[in-house]
Amino acid sequence: MKFYASDPPSSGLRRPRPALVDDPSIMGFLEALPDGAALVEIDGTIKFVNTRMQLLLNLAKGDLVGSDLAKHARTAGPILAKIATALHQLKRAELTGTLNSQRSVFASISILRTSDGAAYAALFTLRELTRQAKETAPDRFRFEADMLQDGAVRYVQTERLRALARRASTALERGSPVMLLGESGTGKTEFARTVGQGGSSAALPFVHVNCGLLSEQQFDIEMFGIEPGSALDPSTRGKPGYVEVADGGILFLDQVSDLSLAAQIKLVAFLESRTFSRVGSTQRRQTHINLVSATNQDIFSLIDARIFRKDLYYRLSSVVIEFDRLSGQDDLIKLLADLKMNAINQKIAGSLALSEGFHQKLLSYSYPGNIRELFNILDHAAALAGEVVQPEHFFVPYSPAAASPETSAPPAEAPPRSFKELVHEFETWLVEKSIAQNGSKRSAARALGIDVATLLRRTNRKI
Repeated sequence: MKFYASDPPSSGLRRPRPALVDDPSIMGFLEALPDGAALVEIDGTIKFVNTRMQLLLNLAKGDLVGSDLAKHARTAGPILAKIATALHQLKRAELTGTLNSQRSVFASISILRTSDGAAYAALFTLRELTRQAKETAPDRFRFEADMLQDGAVRYVQTERLRALARRASTALERGSPVMLLGESGTGKTEFARTVGQGGSSAALPFVHVNCGLLSEQQFDIEMFGIEPGSALDPSTRGKPGYVEVADGGILFLDQVSDLSLAAQIKLVAFLESRTFSRVGSTQRRQTHINLVSATNQDIFSLIDARIFRKDLYYRLSSVVIEFDRLSGQDDLIKLLADLKMNAINQKIAGSLALSEGFHQKLLSYSYPGNIRELFNILDHAAALAGEVVQPEHFFVPYSPAAASPETSAPPAEAPPRSFKELVHEFETWLVEKSIAQNGSKRSAARALGIDVATLLRRTNRKI
């Protein structure tokens, strides 16, 4: 980041600010700019914003105008917090960073002053960077989020994962959708981000959609957007949907198996035509996106149970990439541990090291929580250790075996349960054990001598 000199002292008598600042005709000037642009009051209130800025931030005009610039840091990206800080200090600032949409941008804020030096407003601009521009940006413009993000995705460096990344990148460049399969915590999301930041997809939008959070009622609005002034938009501001924001980049449908059947039908229709209409509009819009989806469920069992549509699976899975559990991947565990410890040392300005004994503990553990659990173990060890992390610092906070029988509090007497509840509890335990032993719901059902649909009914039913 680059900050410029502080505001010079101004005299007690100040001329009124130019009337143009309050004139709506200034929008013509802002719209003529090739970059995203906003006129901001000294207190951080956004007064005017052009269309390009709305698209870059993935926020509607009504959400921006009249609001505090700093409040959008969480939804749009931390780079806005830096800009808001510079404005508060009445300093000009220039920096590069990454928005939450994964667009790489150059941001600047310039303080506007009267002839006697009094600050009266600021011009905030955002310019989307090409990959070449990002690589050649001066070091003083490097933004912390970029460096953290670079470190976060470097784990895709084992030969197998490099090959998978090349395979996924090639598929996306040829317009083929990619589906990622694997347990929770195996790195599917970071893998998708890595693929999105390489090759021809670099510096293009990466829109991460958690399908598990999309209700059937909100699916159309969130996925396809809502037209300004429509009956379902009392604010009259409108909102672009995920497919519109991802235009030209990657739409990542995480936990796609959690979509309702009604939502799956709508997604199939969109994938067939690659056109959509915003809610409240009859106008058909076209979008060009690369599609990546992911699930931690046994997708074939869901298809057999008619919980997931087969035609949607075919449209999402031109290329399928399966992620192995972390347990047993010694090279990956060592690499991840080194990267995580480097990040911890940078954060605390320290030089923590892992002992050989602790390394052996890491390699022998089963990691039911995969990469997330590995990072949790390292965070916990770093908080307890001195200069060297020893075997006694290895602790699994959420493991049933972590509690010592001698120190555990005596269990409270459980209320009496019905025979039906006991049977359900036993069935659930039996199914879960079979899944753990056989690796998938399909294999577990085969081992138990039942079909997948019966297995799912018995584990999902309520008592």
